[in-house]
Amino acid sequence: MKHYKSIMLFLTLLSTLVMEGQTSTSGNSQVFSFYTQLRDSIETNNTTLVALRAEVEARRLDNLTGITLADPEVGYKHMWEGAEQSGNLTEFTVSQSFDLSTLLGYKARTAGSKNQYIDLEYRMARMDVLLEAHLLCIDINYYRALGAELERRLVHARRVLEVEKLRLDAGDTDLLSYNNVLLSFASLDAEKSHIDAELRVLEADLARLNGGRPLVLNYSANSTTVFTDDFDSWYAEAMDSSPMLALAREGCQVAKSELALTKSMHLPTLSATYINERHTVGDRSQGLAVGMSIPLWANKNRVGAARAALQAAELQVVDAEQQLRSQLHLGYERVLGLQKTAILYRQALDEANNTELLQRAMDEGHISVLEYLQGIELYYDYLDRSLSAERDYQSALAELEAWKL
Repeated sequence: MKHYKSIMLFLTLLSTLVMEGQTSTSGNSQVFSFYTQLRDSIETNNTTLVALRAEVEARRLDNLTGITLADPEVGYKHMWEGAEQSGNLTEFTVSQSFDLSTLLGYKARTAGSKNQYIDLEYRMARMDVLLEAHLLCIDINYYRALGAELERRLVHARRVLEVEKLRLDAGDTDLLSYNNVLLSFASLDAEKSHIDAELRVLEADLARLNGGRPLVLNYSANSTTVFTDDFDSWYAEAMDSSPMLALAREGCQVAKSELALTKSMHLPTLSATYINERHTVGDRSQGLAVGMSIPLWANKNRVGAARAALQAAELQVVDAEQQLRSQLHLGYERVLGLQKTAILYRQALDEANNTELLQRAMDEGHISVLEYLQGIELYYDYLDRSLSAERDYQSALAELEAWKL
């Protein structure tokens, strides 16, 4: 049964590629329209991204806390003097401290670097969600096209089964040939049910990424987008746009800002105080007091720790560049290889297609149904590999160029 099930499935898929201009190869260009059709919807409704955006906003606000001067201090003092001639003393003071790390902008620059780092973290998470949706769209497009072809093939297979039953009743065929057609039809019907179930699961998974809201995919059938063979320009663009590398570089920038901020904390903190004194008996006096704190022990070892953190961040940038370079090169070669494989399989199917000859031979009675099914078994093997290579190519390309999301 498995043998005939596979053969009938081949007939269905073959009509997808050969009879309708390689419909299954349209998935790549259709899937790329996901970026414009579905990106905004998923980014708006995805519960993970909604929660992350709220967290990002909270962290950004937290980074902007404490980057201003300290609050001014207002004091009031009332003292009762023992001698009547001196009277009571009332003192009013206003104090303001000035730390140079704030005045020179070190805190603000560090907060800005941290917020950019947070934005890149969100971009990475967003890219993962959109890539997952992208890959789901590839599968949904594939299963929808396959389901439509299976439905058409079922209509044809039912007609063949009816004709074969009439031939059996008339004695023009034997029970073995009829049973082969019957089993093939049953296998095709079961395969259609299986594909419908898989499609429902994929659509539900895509709806999950859209916050539980179903998505309508309206794709037009186009030819497969050919991947570029200009590695140098593509590689330069990928390196410049990669969020993984940008995250490592921004982490290094944060470490540099932290080091500069830590060094600035060894600068003195200035303070100015306005004083107004008044005696109930006697003169009134006012003036300005200036102070300076000398940081001797409070920031001990902080500069050394900041330098070590910067060195680690710089090494992480080097590692990220090396890892990304290797991943891009290997991924590029893999995508080119899968694209070439898919093209070769499609060309072989187009150039060596004898399905019409086999169909005509069976209709004219030159070969039996069993011989017809056996004659196209080689095409089934090629088509199965072609479809697998096509989907592998599309998925690999989506993962390789996820930074475009």
